[in-house]
Amino acid sequence: MTEDPVKLYVIVMAILLCVLSYVAYDSWKQASAYEAAIHRAPREAEQMKTLASEVKALVDQIAKSELRDGGEKVLIERVEKTMNLTRSQYGSDTVPIGRGVKGREKRFTYDYGGGRGSPALRRLEVAKFCESVERASGGIVKTIELQLRRATGEGAPEVGKTEKVTDDRYKAKIVFGLRVVD
Repeated sequence: MTEDPVKLYVIVMAILLCVLSYVAYDSWKQASAYEAAIHRAPREAEQMKTLASEVKALVDQIAKSELRDGGEKVLIERVEKTMNLTRSQYGSDTVPIGRGVKGREKRFTYDYGGGRGSPALRRLEVAKFCESVERASGGIVKTIELQLRRATGEGAPEVGKTEKVTDDRYKAKIVFGLRVVD
């Protein structure tokens, strides 16, 4: 390379200086990141504590309710009975929640106003029924889907007419659901 040992010494020292400078700069960046994390830690610990208490409250709520043993259908039917509603059809199914999420969603479908034994309902009755089910479950069972179709009959104008509606009754299809973790 070179026959001059002083020149070789200076080149090696310059290379060492560059390497040490890079190591010092990288260490300084890591120390800054650690210092920022130390300043964030108390705030994040409070957030984690708040979230943990919310999860614990939900677990306690489920443990105390009748939903822990699969009593969703019983709860819905109890509310239905207290409101003197008669349904024309009932169905239930369980569907997977989605990719990457463990668990499934239980769905309960109730149809009203589909026959002689099940009269059509007013919108207010449907709304109160959905609200009562959600309240009775402590907000665990939710109304997922609600379909209202105007029931034809006494007081309803013929199709295409613009007369005033005197009897506001609807056929309702209500889907309640909750998520269950496997």
